[in-house]
Amino acid sequence: MDIHEKTKAIILHLEMNNNSFARKMRVSSSTVDSITTGRLQPNGTRKKTKPGYDVLQSMIHTFNINPDYLFGLSQQMLLTKTSKIKEVITLNEQILNISNRLDQLEKIISSK
Repeated sequence: MDIHEKTKAIILHLEMNNNSFARKMRVSSSTVDSITTGRLQPNGTRKKTKPGYDVLQSMIHTFNINPDYLFGLSQQMLLTKTSKIKEVITLNEQILNISNRLDQLEKIISSK
């Protein structure tokens, strides 16, 4: 499933249409239409647009979408509370590591 099909699947899962999905993300409905159905070309075909960073970020944050789902690394479409908790724990561990490292550097500097 490509990013276009995944976007359609998300919209269906959320029981929305392209217009309501776009409004919630604060992008134009033509942006979502170009991703899901494509822009009409002069020869009558449709060319689908790949969503840009801002659209992907908005989709992820607005609807709690799992970024790994969008990039084909997971079948789990939505982030669960458990995965959010794991993210917070990881961030807290990183902050603690940085804080400890800063304390070590401060001791080194003050001992000179």
